[in-house]
Amino acid sequence: MATDENFVGAGKAVGMELWRIEKMVPVKQDKVDGKFHTGDSYILLATTKARHGNALEWNIHFWLGEETSQDESGVAAYKSVELDESLGGAPVQHREVQGAESNLFMSYFKSTGLEYLPGGVDSGFTHVERDVFRTRLLHCKGKRSVRCSEKPCEIASLNNGDVFILDKGLELFLFNGKTANRYEKAKGAEMLQKINNERGARCTVTFLDEDPHNATFWEALGGEAEITNEGEDDDVAERKSANATKLFRISADSGDLQVDEVPRNAKGQLTRDMLDTGDAYILDAESEVYVWVGKQASATERKESMVLAQKFVVDQGRPNSTRISRVVESGESSIFKSFFFQFDPPMVPKSNFGAQSTQGVAAAVEERPVDFAGLHASQEANDTPVDDGSGKLTIWRVEDFKKVEVDPSKHGQFFGGDSYVLLYSYMQGSREEHIVYFWQGRESSKDEIGASALLAKETDDELGGIATQVRVVQGKEPTHFRQLFKGKMIVHEGGKASGFKNSTEEDSYDDDGVGLFHVKGTNSMNTFATQVAEKASSLNSMDCFVLVTPSCVYSWRGKGANDSEKASADGIASILHTHTYGPPGSEPPAREMQVVDEGEEPEAFWGSVGGKGEYASVPEGEPLPSEPRLFHCTNAYGRFQVEEITNFTQEDLLEDDVMLLDVGTAVYAWIGNGSNREERTKAFETAIEYNRTAPDGRDADTAVICLNSGNEPVLFTQFFPGWDPSLSEKNKFVDPYEAKMQAMKAEQAKRNAEQAADEPPAPPVPVGNAALAPSDGFLDTSTKFDYEQLKNGIPEGVDPTKKEMYLSDSQFSELFGQDAAAFSAMPAWKKQAAKKKVGLF
Repeated sequence: MATDENFVGAGKAVGMELWRIEKMVPVKQDKVDGKFHTGDSYILLATTKARHGNALEWNIHFWLGEETSQDESGVAAYKSVELDESLGGAPVQHREVQGAESNLFMSYFKSTGLEYLPGGVDSGFTHVERDVFRTRLLHCKGKRSVRCSEKPCEIASLNNGDVFILDKGLELFLFNGKTANRYEKAKGAEMLQKINNERGARCTVTFLDEDPHNATFWEALGGEAEITNEGEDDDVAERKSANATKLFRISADSGDLQVDEVPRNAKGQLTRDMLDTGDAYILDAESEVYVWVGKQASATERKESMVLAQKFVVDQGRPNSTRISRVVESGESSIFKSFFFQFDPPMVPKSNFGAQSTQGVAAAVEERPVDFAGLHASQEANDTPVDDGSGKLTIWRVEDFKKVEVDPSKHGQFFGGDSYVLLYSYMQGSREEHIVYFWQGRESSKDEIGASALLAKETDDELGGIATQVRVVQGKEPTHFRQLFKGKMIVHEGGKASGFKNSTEEDSYDDDGVGLFHVKGTNSMNTFATQVAEKASSLNSMDCFVLVTPSCVYSWRGKGANDSEKASADGIASILHTHTYGPPGSEPPAREMQVVDEGEEPEAFWGSVGGKGEYASVPEGEPLPSEPRLFHCTNAYGRFQVEEITNFTQEDLLEDDVMLLDVGTAVYAWIGNGSNREERTKAFETAIEYNRTAPDGRDADTAVICLNSGNEPVLFTQFFPGWDPSLSEKNKFVDPYEAKMQAMKAEQAKRNAEQAADEPPAPPVPVGNAALAPSDGFLDTSTKFDYEQLKNGIPEGVDPTKKEMYLSDSQFSELFGQDAAAFSAMPAWKKQAAKKKVGLF
């Protein structure tokens, strides 16, 4: 296929290039600014760099204005294929229609937004009026996959089971049926926000939940009436929709292009082997149409496939806004694959699965049973230390974008809010070798993390570029790194503030004289300590802890702790015995040291952790859990797979999948919020079979305990060093509809506030019977507000520095895990950190 001269040199550099179809020819435009004429068709090429390596990736979008001619739209489709071919067939093609652009297309214009200009290249720019839109009614329906379609603007279109949007240009209305599911509500809110953003956020938005008798809404549909239609069952509708998905083959074998439907298999499925590499196909998924082009498709099939897809949309009577996306063999998107049964990466090797491929046909993958013998065999991390850690070590902390050397007496003590650079030198025979580690704390600021990498490179450069550079993340330290500190590595909370001068961060350290440290490991070389919340529930019988108080340091030994943990706990206690809490230069207090076995704690011990309370303990006579092992369960690659995660931390719990935690006495199935039904079912079946085949003598009926992300009990969290409840809280399910509604209302409130900024302030109005505090004009904290009100703004009369004190007692306890009195007794840095985590700072 000859390449249009206007495309010569296209896609050679990262960026965007735009062509407008003028007199049936693509004409390169001088700039890409988000402005498109409604009477024209365009081709946009977006060139980006691949995530890994320096290769380039391309997306081609041909955009069709609302009033473009059929000739121009056909040329745009045709020329897009030419541009695609000039780049080796690697780009992904997308058809974009005015008013229904894809999220990817919209993302290119985040800063400028899209602007629709009237007329076109051959027009007089008189036939389109600004802010004049066609009234339409959009219907959102579904459960697992919500689809939006246009319905007639009449009362008969509404029902109680779904969500509808009435679009009157600069007036938008959201109607939620009484029994609509949360996914439909979320989709409706998302569409509403998208339409509003496309129009410069100038629309007035009305929620029928709040204004059920809105005259404008009902008049547009022919008058208000009681809605009695319950609508079609969502599951039934989804099954119909799935069955309605059809596959059509485009072939030029006979000399002329033919489009023929491909029948489903005996089970009513579309399978991957239906896609022949020598042809092109149209996949009709109702709300979107895809064109799939095989690697060996003819030039005619490749060139005409998008044109035929456009004709297909017209012939099927679909709205002009129906999206058409083009994918090529080996470059299919996950959405495209989802319409096929077990669509796996192309050309699966026979050595892996024994799957037989038909020549010229993309092969389907076979399911492979889980290898339980392999799972039971301990998979130790491939992490062999380079030496015994006896070489020379220098440590610097990143402060204000510079390296500040750490006193050797403090080696092994890190702060989770900081980043560090370490230089380790050792002898390899007669030659000196160097390793530059850059350690990044879990709460370290972005600028410190970035600076640590740059400073590590500078350190290597100073050595002539001969060092090995290793990035280390808190909790994921390799064996050799931890070995440098001989079981005495300690991670404290807090750290230095960001180096940016305009940052509002401040140095934050635990300066109240009390600290609790969780000691965990499997041997004397990899055991380490992490600071955790100073409360009884942080303890567990399987490990050791060190409690530091102003008068004593306790080395606490759980019943199930191993000898390495006990020895490390004693060593760490001796280090913290002289640790200084407070401003730099403070003298450490005189402390005693005491080893305490579980069950023999003095009253002073419990008094320092807020009183004796429940924690994960093992009852007398019960077997102790074994060393925990974590397994990752997913079908993201077309078949169900189980893989062990070694040296695991809380961050390894992936929200899109299911994790199995084996502790010998039980197997926990942790369900991520984004996991699918097959993953949950097969993970549970795997856990049962894992117990049955275990070679450790356990009962085949050993408990399998299912728990959801965000609701982890201490019996589960005890096996994760330094478990952070705030991370779990972030992963709790949030109703997507409520989240989007709150976001939209907050946006609208912000715009209203900006508009009212120039108006004179109104006199303060008391809330209920509450009076303003006479001392500073703020409301007394006995006046209570809802959490969302406080999180999304500052209600009138509320002291902005004490927003948390206006919460009800129940909401306060739910958010902070303690009552207001206990919170007030915490040091300032801890209160500040806790308020940041819940958005009240």
